[in-house]
Order: sequence, then C-alpha cells, then structure tokens
Amino acid sequence: MLQTYEAIYSGNQIRWINQAPPELDEERRVVVVMNVEKSAAKPKQNIHEVLEQAWGCLGRGKSLDEIDQEINEMR
Repeated sequence: MLQTYEAIYSGNQIRWINQAPPELDEERRVVVVMNVEKSAAKPKQNIHEVLEQAWGCLGRGKSLDEIDQEINEMR
C-alpha cells in the first residue's frame, strides 16, 4: 500500500508540511511531483527601470491615490 506525505523541496532540502513519515531501517523509493507552472519564476525587472518609473511619479502635483495606483501597477 502506498502512503502519501507532503513536503516542500527547496535548496536540496525537504521540509515536511504535516506529519513526517516514520523512520525505517531500509531504503524507500521517493517520487517527486513538481508543479512546473508555479516554479517558473517571472523575469526580474531591472532596478534602474523601477527607479526611473518611481522617479517619474514625483513632482507632478499628483494625489497620494494616483501615486499609490502607479506604484501598485508597477508591482
């Protein structure tokens, strides 16, 4: 019978989410199932581009709401 234990695999280490499997004296086969869509990271934005966009929102007489909206759009 197969039993399922959930863990997060990161940095070549496993962190058990709930209950860890019992320790055994013999080896067991482990299958890793990866969600490829979630593990694909978005390309990081260049810090200079972010600063240029942030600088553009200063000094134009905009309200705080307009500035917050522009910052949220950049995120």
